[in-house]
Amino acid sequence: MAKRGKIGKKQERIEIDRPVKWRKYRYFFLIVCEDQNTERVYFEQFEKYFPPGTVFLKVVGTGLSPKGVVERTQAESELIKLYSNKEIDKKWAVFDKDDADLNQKTIENFHNAFEIARSNNIQLAWSNEVFELWLLLHFQDVDHATTLPREEVYEKLSHAARKHPAWSEFVYRHGHAEIIDCVMKTGNEERAISRAEKLDEYHAKRPVLEANPCTKVYQLVRDLRVLIDWYALEPAA
Repeated sequence: MAKRGKIGKKQERIEIDRPVKWRKYRYFFLIVCEDQNTERVYFEQFEKYFPPGTVFLKVVGTGLSPKGVVERTQAESELIKLYSNKEIDKKWAVFDKDDADLNQKTIENFHNAFEIARSNNIQLAWSNEVFELWLLLHFQDVDHATTLPREEVYEKLSHAARKHPAWSEFVYRHGHAEIIDCVMKTGNEERAISRAEKLDEYHAKRPVLEANPCTKVYQLVRDLRVLIDWYALEPAA
């Protein structure tokens, strides 16, 4: 049954699906995404890898700005704590650089997202420019020293998917989640992590708004995989 609560300065109404028994969960993992479709669907795929009653994974798609995503992350975590009487073990906010450098207001909004995250122990899986860069890295290398606009990311992602017979006529459209099935079935996650690490290392000393191409999503995925491996090794009850 869904419960509703009012959390945060704006008293935003947030919906939460209550597990039947909160106590059976040993680990609480929250992911709040900027995108309501592609990102949300991608991270929801990980839930099936956790044995029942081990990890409570909640993934939220928002359609908000980076600052809004971080604020929503904290609001969601407070709501879960209210119902479960347990602290969230991991809180992740996922958002893109997109047009964050469009004007002074959007730049301030972007920087505020990082400040709010630091104050509330929220980890950030940002991408410059877009989340789809992470998906593309499942298929190919990306030149770390050449800026990669989002339109080129979409084009390269479409081209990579079309190499596989089942997606021979595929054209990626921003916000559509069909690409997730292709990534999960034909992409290489380990190579994506390795490629993302190299991009991250190259841009480590650059401001986030200038670190293109770069994505921190690999750190979130690695967190999930560590948990999956941990609980998979546990003996059955």
